[in-house]
Amino acid sequence: MPAENQLIKYLKFKELDSTQSWAHANPDSWNPQGWTAITAGTQRQGRGSGGTAWHDVPGASLLLTLVSPPLSWSAPWVFVRHAQASLAIAEWLRAQGVSVRLKWPNDVYLNDRKLGGLLTEAYWNQGRCTRWFLGLGLNVAAAPEGAAHLDGVQIEGMAEAVSAHLVSALNGPVEEDTLDRYAQNLLGWQRECGFIDAATGAAFRATPRVISPDGKLGIQLDSGALRWVGHKEVIWTDWGAENAVR
Repeated sequence: MPAENQLIKYLKFKELDSTQSWAHANPDSWNPQGWTAITAGTQRQGRGSGGTAWHDVPGASLLLTLVSPPLSWSAPWVFVRHAQASLAIAEWLRAQGVSVRLKWPNDVYLNDRKLGGLLTEAYWNQGRCTRWFLGLGLNVAAAPEGAAHLDGVQIEGMAEAVSAHLVSALNGPVEEDTLDRYAQNLLGWQRECGFIDAATGAAFRATPRVISPDGKLGIQLDSGALRWVGHKEVIWTDWGAENAVR
């Protein structure tokens, strides 16, 4: 088998509107057989999940989009792959001595502050995922106000190291316990947390209990009932600790 970095085509830019948007707009630049890693020193219009903006300190962040080779993933596996990638990122950071946690469904946290986030998107044909896009932003040498950054981790060579680690994980099988391990890495897991219903504005407390294969979060209410919520349906205000989510 070739080394993982030989399966990756690297495209590096000083500045882009968004690595994710550029990836979608330039399919002729994708690696026809392997993965494509697109990086930028800064983004003018960085995209987060759910239509939010991602802001970076120019030259101080890892801004990466990985484009998959042609795929035929069944729909129920797509969020599981997102969880697999999230675990791989957490694993790589911990190997650098950085103790991070994940926040459902897209964020990476360090010391109760947001360190980075993921944005996964897919192309579909007849109910199967044919291309998959993994966007990753991490604050490395500096961060916007209120966010965390990595102290002592070198940004030089980081895109190649993270890309190779992610590709190695994603080229491998999905372990049966992937969702369980993802859940165990989540802030607030199995602890009573504070939420706000995004539709009504009502505040309530509930305990995250289960993750479905399609990425829904099952939270147990005070009544004992299990409520299933999707991304942006609730605002997470605390995860069972004094610090509020930023």
